[in-house]
Amino acid sequence: MEVKIATDIETDVFYSIIKFLKKNDWELIAEYNDEIFDKGIDFDLYQFSRNNETILLVWNNWFEGEIKARTESLNEIAEHFKIILKFGEPEYLHKPDIIDEMKNLLEFKNSSTQRSI
Repeated sequence: MEVKIATDIETDVFYSIIKFLKKNDWELIAEYNDEIFDKGIDFDLYQFSRNNETILLVWNNWFEGEIKARTESLNEIAEHFKIILKFGEPEYLHKPDIIDEMKNLLEFKNSSTQRSI
């Protein structure tokens, strides 16, 4: 299954997607630590998992949100929110090891299920 990165997701939509995933049985695996002063102000990151699939979401105040997921999941999100996803040049999610690179800034909810995408 193809994995793609949607870019330029508006802030309100980005955080609505986080709520949507939580309500639809996606398990929160990791997130940018709440104790870091710029969480949700300058930067944010979330990693979700369900049925051996991972969705990675990153946001910053300059470039808005990015989502890395299987095409089918991105289509489900776009349909639910009635949006057309853009697939431009990602600022963060092009890095294959972003979770490992940022591990000191993340809070892992269940480290045994941590996986990369």
